[in-house]
Amino acid sequence: MRRKYRSQAAIVMDVLEAISAKPGIAPTRLSQEVNVPYSRLTEYLRLLMEKGLVYEEEKGGLHLSEEGFKYLIEMRRFRKIFSSLGLML
Repeated sequence: MRRKYRSQAAIVMDVLEAISAKPGIAPTRLSQEVNVPYSRLTEYLRLLMEKGLVYEEEKGGLHLSEEGFKYLIEMRRFRKIFSSLGLML
């Protein structure tokens, strides 16, 4: 049986969704939530932090920035549009 792979955009969206649902989530727990190896997740988190979409508190918990929330809303909108066309994001 072929394994279904997620696009990078889908992984980013899953990461943002998980952080939105569980503000303050630890990176190791997030890795389990989104089913991405920790080593790969850190690359995505670095990118999201550089873009100002995610930030980490001193205690280590991850949060979405205001810009991150806006980005997530737009990604949800795009997913809905793609879905109506029979495509996956």
